[in-house]
Amino acid sequence: MKKTLVTAALFTMLTLPVLGQDSQYWTQQFGTRTALLSGAVLGGADDNTMIYYNPGALGFLKESSISINANAYRVESIKVENALGDEADFKSSRLGSVPLLAGGMIRTGNEKWKVGYAIIAPVDFNFKAIARADGNFDLVDDSESIGDEETVAEASITNRTSELIVAIGLGHKLNENWSVGLSNLFTSRSLDYQRSLSTYIFLNDTENSLIGGNILQNADYFNIRYVAKFGVVYQKNDWDLGLTITTPSLNLFGNGTVASNIAVRNLKLIDDNRISGVATDRQSELKTTYKSPFSVALGANHTFNRSHVGVALQYFAGIDLYDVMKPAPGSFVRPIDLAPQLQSDEFLSLRSGAKAVFNAAVGYEYKVSESLSILGGFRTDMSYYDQDLNDGAGIKPTISNWDIYHFSGGVTLNRKNSSLSLGLLLSSGSNNSYEQTGGFNPENPDLVAGSTTISKATYSNFGLLLGYTFYFRKFSLSGDAPSSD
Repeated sequence: MKKTLVTAALFTMLTLPVLGQDSQYWTQQFGTRTALLSGAVLGGADDNTMIYYNPGALGFLKESSISINANAYRVESIKVENALGDEADFKSSRLGSVPLLAGGMIRTGNEKWKVGYAIIAPVDFNFKAIARADGNFDLVDDSESIGDEETVAEASITNRTSELIVAIGLGHKLNENWSVGLSNLFTSRSLDYQRSLSTYIFLNDTENSLIGGNILQNADYFNIRYVAKFGVVYQKNDWDLGLTITTPSLNLFGNGTVASNIAVRNLKLIDDNRISGVATDRQSELKTTYKSPFSVALGANHTFNRSHVGVALQYFAGIDLYDVMKPAPGSFVRPIDLAPQLQSDEFLSLRSGAKAVFNAAVGYEYKVSESLSILGGFRTDMSYYDQDLNDGAGIKPTISNWDIYHFSGGVTLNRKNSSLSLGLLLSSGSNNSYEQTGGFNPENPDLVAGSTTISKATYSNFGLLLGYTFYFRKFSLSGDAPSSD
């Protein structure tokens, strides 16, 4: 179908921080030294981040500490090409900051038992973008409208996904070489998603007739789930080895709302007759289910001379497609006799799932002096997005289905009662076969569900990491005697 573009305009809205992604497990790293090593610390680290990485290492901790790790300044950018055919892209970028972990250790009076706690924000994803195309396109057969039709199309997406983990860890030192542990992870997940598409086409007839389509989808929910992580650490001489096993999640409770509204005016759907109608429903207080996969991780850390090297590997199992919420079937189209076979549960469905992924990390530290260390790390961050979620109707909120590669580097300054880490974070990812749904494609317009196109999506991040650990009680966890400095 030929087209002639007269004018095209793109409006891009800057967003709140795009911190974290919505289809990766390793986007964020926690703690100070740990973040600069890119999480390659499964063999153990001397702070309470082990509650998250490997609770087996808690038994070897000697001091009580509280730590906060923050990305003080961070610029992330997402671009999805061809949100409205070839005419406009989705772009989202923002400068922001957010604390990622706070926690500490509790004195037990027994040097072989350690208890820790942490509050962790592994996901804080915020994407908001608007694209608009305004021009003349040949969209209607010349028998009805000769020449190009004046057209205005606008699409928007808003996705705010966040998770907060409250973790309670328990570690037990078996002997000088072995320690085991268990972390109880209670995760709260929330989603607020909106997608809209409005298209207006003016025919070249005597009435300048209007053809229009409007789509609006909404989904919001929260969910609480529980995960147990078991860990074991073996330390001898200059070697530290770690193993963790994380259980599939246990769904606890949650609820949410889904809504969909489709309106068409003077549109040809089945035959040559133009019709108008709406398809709309909203269902609230629906029970929610959200799942985390089984995973197993293995890591090794080795110290020699002034250097320290760490490697971490983690496998995440897949999750079969499932319904996050289960809307009830019911009449969706008005007037009802227009399409009685279409039911609400199909258009309001919100599904999730995950493919199996494997991630790897490597970190290096060089100790310049007792008070100064230089650190660097690299890790993969494969997307677990299952492409089968693209099939069928329903609400599809996932944005970031691309693989990401992270680089980190910086320094740690150690003092008697505290340590300060400063570093740079660089991340990049792309998908050259990004399936963009719900847009406007002049070559193949669909005013009911929106057009689906294969385009390119890119992600980039530049951040300045500021991490701080404060030893608020410079005592051994097993008693009142001060620990050695």
